[in-house]
Amino acid sequence: MKLTKVRATERNAGIACKTSIARLLLSSIFLLTFGAIHTFATDTSTLPLTASATLTQNQAQQPEVIFLYSFSLPPGEQSFLGLQGEVSLTSPMPVFNESLNTVATNLSGPCPSDGSVFPNYTAIYDAYPNLIPLQSFILKNPDRGTSKVAIDYTIPVGLPISNCMVVMLDWEGSSQVNMKADLKMMYATVSSSPSGQLLGTNQEFVFGIYIGPGSTQNDSLSFMQATIIPQSGTLLAFVGDISDSTFSIPPPPGHWQTSNDIYLVPGGCPTDIPLNSGGWTPIGGHYYSEIPSYAQHLLSVPLLGFQTMAAQKFVYQPASVKVESGDCLLTLFGLNAPKGGGIDSENQVKTLFLPSE
Repeated sequence: MKLTKVRATERNAGIACKTSIARLLLSSIFLLTFGAIHTFATDTSTLPLTASATLTQNQAQQPEVIFLYSFSLPPGEQSFLGLQGEVSLTSPMPVFNESLNTVATNLSGPCPSDGSVFPNYTAIYDAYPNLIPLQSFILKNPDRGTSKVAIDYTIPVGLPISNCMVVMLDWEGSSQVNMKADLKMMYATVSSSPSGQLLGTNQEFVFGIYIGPGSTQNDSLSFMQATIIPQSGTLLAFVGDISDSTFSIPPPPGHWQTSNDIYLVPGGCPTDIPLNSGGWTPIGGHYYSEIPSYAQHLLSVPLLGFQTMAAQKFVYQPASVKVESGDCLLTLFGLNAPKGGGIDSENQVKTLFLPSE
């Protein structure tokens, strides 16, 4: 039986489920710090980011396969502004597969050859230590056919990029799929440079089966991840996607609905919630009822499903929320499946944060 996993694209962690084994990766909270986040000039350009990979029969027997593709940038530092297009995952068989599609920049040094293949992210970052992920989009597909998400967003401040862009197509599953990114990147020449960060409010949990920390047989429970605000500043946007899918155990026999929420808790994370050292709850609980009454509800993305399917949605929500050092972002994951069944719930939404100058 093959299940799913949280990938460590940006050195985050969670449960990793493969042939009924759960393993921890590198860290449960992703905090990506850029040397600078830039407001951008009015003169913008576009760069096609098109990549496609079809697994060979041998590759489809591996636990994980990651393909890399490079796209050159003009000399000097540029400023990433957003993406338009689509990512897709196509399977010829009615079995569970998933792909994580990541846009990154390799700030210096040699860029990967198109179609380079790696077995995991540790090998990628060993080979390219200056590789910085910008955004990931998760796709899941429990059936034959094509799973896809349309992407369209422009951020209010730019992210620094240079040298080349890299698209990573990461597969896990049970068949010889095709993964494709058909994207257009908007970018500009840097005009100013206040510092900034992306906060990793992304994570993955499994409902319907216990396979280790971050999973539960009880579909009435929920999970949580906590992210600490490092200094005073402003939350500017939430961007990414969410994919909640049936997988390799019996699905809910009828309708099901997932809850995907982000709350801001001023002053710090609740102390009575059993977070592990990585900042996420290894056991399911009734965590929605433990959100403080003074918390601010920043994002809500409920997804509806019926029997075997993937419920997916692109997310871009602008924000202008002042925060202080030590404030806490809580990402919650819940499921309403009255008749039981397995759901793999993954949130790849990150929070754009601009520290105070």
